[in-house]
Amino acid sequence: MSMRATHLTLALALGTALAVPAPAAEAEKDEPGKVHINAVKNPELHSYRAVVAGLDKFDQLHALAPDVPQLRFLVRAPEGKTMDGGPLTARIAADDFSIPLVLDQDLRFSVPRSQAAYDAKAEMVLNRKKREARFDTWVRTPGLPDNRYRMGDVRLDCQVKVAIGKEEIPFWANALVNSLLLTTDWCSWFKGETPDGGDRNWSHGASAELSAATLRDGARSKALEVEGKRFRLPIGDTSWSNDAIIELEYAPPSAPVVAPRADTMDLVDRAKP
Repeated sequence: MSMRATHLTLALALGTALAVPAPAAEAEKDEPGKVHINAVKNPELHSYRAVVAGLDKFDQLHALAPDVPQLRFLVRAPEGKTMDGGPLTARIAADDFSIPLVLDQDLRFSVPRSQAAYDAKAEMVLNRKKREARFDTWVRTPGLPDNRYRMGDVRLDCQVKVAIGKEEIPFWANALVNSLLLTTDWCSWFKGETPDGGDRNWSHGASAELSAATLRDGARSKALEVEGKRFRLPIGDTSWSNDAIIELEYAPPSAPVVAPRADTMDLVDRAKP
């Protein structure tokens, strides 16, 4: 099986599992001044237990990005879209209670641990419909300029994303991907180009359209493939240290937009209802 076919099979396995609608949170009691995010039909949501799996993975592998104080999340628009509507709100919602999540000016937020929410099988819910906005993870070393990313940060972000994804898919899908990749550590599979020209690079998002990206580790450097707002890098290649830096060059505003090709995590998002 080719590398591209393996990417596609992995995406379809995850996407098929994630295409089953999760239950929406129950309505809260009416109270003056409250914004009811559960008024949105088919909202963007994640299982709270899956989010906790991401928090656990972050704590377990924190050494990959030791200067990142905590795992944070953000709300972003889907590829090629903008977010419209009123103020964004997010909550951890269960049948009998709701915990508001505070979004900062960049639409980033942290998620508290709650045994009650875990036991109640709560959901992390956004007041937007699916495909209108997305939850994403945010792992960034403080102080880095916008055009620089650290390899260890990207590696930890991958591990957190995979931990959340594994919790939201059934056992058979986990087993299928493990057999395809020949490892339970899915992020380690992305080791770069193969001798036969295959592609095993992880795709990571940036804040704007890119014209170029370069991976640097001491005197060593490597030009990376870029597509739209995404760059692709070999996070599974341990010859690149966690302190290696990815330097991005943003495209001029007048430059034509290059549409990114479908990648594993993007196809998972698109497969969700």
